[in-house]
Amino acid sequence: MNKTQLKTLTTLNLLYVNPSYTLQSRKKGKRGKKLIQAIVSQYVLSGIIFLVVYGMTMVFMDFSKLPGYFTYYMGLFGVIGFSQSMSAIFNVFFESRDLKDYLPLPFRQGEVFFAKFIVVGMTIIPFLLPLLILFFLTAWRSGIVLPLAVLSALVLFLAFFLVLFGACSILIFKLTQTKSFLRHKKLFTTLMLVISTIVMFVGIMLMSHNQAVVGEKIVDRPVLHLFWPFYQLAHAPLSLAGLACLAGLLVLLGGLFLILKAVIVPKLYVQFGDEANQVPQKKRRVKGEQSFKRQLFNYNFQLIKNPNLIMQVATSSLLLPIVFLATMFSTGGFHLNQLGSEYFGVFFLGGLVFADLLLNPASLVSNLISLDRENFAFIKSLPLSLRTYLKNKFWFGCGIQMFLAGGLALIASLAFRLPLLLTGMYLIGTLWGTYLFSLYFFARDYRLLDLTWTNVSQLFTRGGGNFGLMLWMFVSLVIGGALIVLYAVGVYFKVNAWLLNGGVLLWLFIMAGAWLYINHISFWKRLEK
Repeated sequence: MNKTQLKTLTTLNLLYVNPSYTLQSRKKGKRGKKLIQAIVSQYVLSGIIFLVVYGMTMVFMDFSKLPGYFTYYMGLFGVIGFSQSMSAIFNVFFESRDLKDYLPLPFRQGEVFFAKFIVVGMTIIPFLLPLLILFFLTAWRSGIVLPLAVLSALVLFLAFFLVLFGACSILIFKLTQTKSFLRHKKLFTTLMLVISTIVMFVGIMLMSHNQAVVGEKIVDRPVLHLFWPFYQLAHAPLSLAGLACLAGLLVLLGGLFLILKAVIVPKLYVQFGDEANQVPQKKRRVKGEQSFKRQLFNYNFQLIKNPNLIMQVATSSLLLPIVFLATMFSTGGFHLNQLGSEYFGVFFLGGLVFADLLLNPASLVSNLISLDRENFAFIKSLPLSLRTYLKNKFWFGCGIQMFLAGGLALIASLAFRLPLLLTGMYLIGTLWGTYLFSLYFFARDYRLLDLTWTNVSQLFTRGGGNFGLMLWMFVSLVIGGALIVLYAVGVYFKVNAWLLNGGVLLWLFIMAGAWLYINHISFWKRLEK
């Protein structure tokens, strides 16, 4: 295998592993070696941060006496590594679509795929680095001399990385080689990304639950038996149990290697290298006459079947509320079923703030016009009212946002055990707020219209970029939370609750009416011209 060509291919594939960061670096004027250095530096920095943050917590713990915490940390970083591997494999193998670019070049298929595997591995390692400290501290505190403790940590880290990498690769590529995946690529790739993210956050949340300290002594966690062999190898590698674990680990690694070599990799050459062997897409049946609105609905539905778009919407808008609500369910004990009806205005305002948190520049309705790309110019050339077209598009996006926001608001009401009146006001506030903020972000998309994007991540950084996105969410949370607290305190201290509610609601509806008028004049009215 030509080392120079392999290095070149590895460098090229680094550009695909994180498309959003690559795009941001290019916008800053970085090209060639500087761009690659920036990408590599990002992963090096991530590894250093993980080492420092988790290393500081690990160094004061005697893992030789805490097998539960040992397996807990292995499970934690295993979940993070699994999530990273799924994202990296999707971006490098499926999203890059660069195989045709290599065909006229003197690269062998083995070199092309091996380089991709190297890049995927490089993105996983930084998030597993704290395990080096874990393995070393366990071996050292177990009485193993320093040089052997270092060697043991390196060997165990490499073994865990290979097991995780091999298992993830087999799982993902075996799925992608099925006929169902080839027929429904977008659906499956979206599910892969969303599931990996949910697994990571839910896994971390569940494993972080039920920590206990009695006096000065840490109470150990229950042992995760899946990772027990690694503890045995770090704690007592030369014991009978340790040798048995070593033999089992070697057999597992050998089995994973054979499956990859004999079953997975040969099919990759067919799957990515020979388009003739791809399962043909089913031709969509043309139905009879459809209404104009139905045709637009089907068209817009096809536009949003973009894995990166759905993933970004899920992570930036839905993930934080879902994790928060899951925490409420898991901890319990935080109920609001004793609140009186005088708090109805507080929960209406709470619904508005909740809608504000769910809608941001990365939301679905915030990018729906730009998803048209070159189709938008074609649609404008038709004898069709642009306002009518965009009205249908707006209600399509706003309807989805209302469905998501309303569903989460209803779940939140159940989690907090709200009385029926407060639940209704919270839902009304959420839906009304979703409509108002959808109007703003839809008009913003038209104002910042981008029809030449190559990766959907480019749309999310328009305007203020990632900083603007985080600032919007932070300001919404702080200001919205402060207003709700002040409002609730006023009602609690009986500051003429009904008069207070009436005044606040009147002020909110005046502000909403003013915004609707401004939006109509500055956006919808202009479309008629």
